[in-house]
Amino acid sequence: MKKRVFAVLLACLLCITAGIPTLAEDDSQSGTLKIVNYNVDGLPVPAFLSKSGRDPLACTRQIAKELNAMDADLIAVQEDFNFHTTLRTGLNAKYSTIHSGGIPFGDGLSVFSKTPLYNVTRVPWDTAFGIFTDGSDELTPKGFICVSVEIADGVYIDVYDLHADAYGRAPNAEARVAQYKQLLSFIEDHSKDHAVLVTGDTNTRFMHTESELKKQFIDEAGFKEAWVEICNDGVYDITYADNAKWGTEGEGYWGVWDSVEKLFYRDGGGVRWNAVSHDFVLLANEEGKALSDHSAEVIVMGYSIENAPADVRTYRREFPNPFAYLFNHVKYFFKALHLVLRELPKVISGEIELHLDK
Repeated sequence: MKKRVFAVLLACLLCITAGIPTLAEDDSQSGTLKIVNYNVDGLPVPAFLSKSGRDPLACTRQIAKELNAMDADLIAVQEDFNFHTTLRTGLNAKYSTIHSGGIPFGDGLSVFSKTPLYNVTRVPWDTAFGIFTDGSDELTPKGFICVSVEIADGVYIDVYDLHADAYGRAPNAEARVAQYKQLLSFIEDHSKDHAVLVTGDTNTRFMHTESELKKQFIDEAGFKEAWVEICNDGVYDITYADNAKWGTEGEGYWGVWDSVEKLFYRDGGGVRWNAVSHDFVLLANEEGKALSDHSAEVIVMGYSIENAPADVRTYRREFPNPFAYLFNHVKYFFKALHLVLRELPKVISGEIELHLDK
C-alpha cells in the first residue's frame, strides 16, 4: 500500500516537473540599458594654451569619478586620445575596448561596459575635411567603432559610437553627409538582422539640414532618436527658431536643446526598443567649471525580446594585436605627416591662418 501511494506521488511529481518547460516556452524578456554618451575632450592641449583653461589630465580624473557615479551599463566616449589610461583606471567598468592610441594615431573612440564586448570593429572615415583648420579632422583616423553586447542568452545587439567631422562650413557638412552614408551602409551590411544603437558626437543638429541627419537616419534608414522622442514629442523638423526659443548655452542649454550628442535606435532580431528617459548632464569641477566642452548625454533605453531568431554570427572578444597596433600607428603617422607637409607652404605664405580651437 505504501509503495503504491509512493508511486502515485512520484508520478504526480514527474508530471508537474515535465510541465514546467511547457510553461516556460514563452521566451519574451524585457529590461533596460543605461547608456552614457560623452565627448571627454582628451586632446593633449595644456591649460595655458586652451581657451577654456582646462587641465586635461585633472579633468580626466574627475570625469572618471563622475561617470562612475552614473552607474551606466554602457559608456561611449569620443576624443579619448592621450589620457586613456587615466580614464580607464579611474572607471569601475569591468570591460572596455582596447585603446587605439593618442593623436595622431587613434580615433579617440572607446566603449566601457559592465558586460563583455564582442566583435569590436573600428572603421575610419573615407572622407574628412581639415588639416590646419576646421578641427584638423584629417589628421586623426576619426570614424566609428562597433561592438556587440549580449542582453539576454544568445541575443546580441550592435552598438555604434561615432565622431563626425567638426565645424559648420560647407566642406564640413559635405564630409558629414558622406560619413553618415558610410556608417549607414556598414550598418546595413553588418547589423541588418540585429537591434542597433548608434550614439556619439555627430557634430551637427537636426536643424542643420545640409548635413542630412534627419534625411539619412530617420527618413531613409528608419531610426528613431531618443532626445526627439522623449523631449521634443517626436518632432524631427527642428528649426533655427526652435533653438533660439530654447535659449543659449548657460541658460538651460543642455537638456532642452537639439544637441550634437545623439542616440539613434532601431529594432531588429526580435528586440524592440523604447526610449525611457533622456538627460544632458553638465559635468563640472568643484568650482563649477565644465570638465569638457560637451555635456554628458544620459539615456535609459527599455527593450523587450520576443521570438528572437537563432543568431548565426560568431562572437569573439577583443585581444591585443601588437603588430596591427604598430602597423596602424606607422600608417597614420605618415599619412598625417604627408598632409602636413603638403599644406605647410600655404601656412608659411599666410594663405592658411592657424587658430587654436581648444
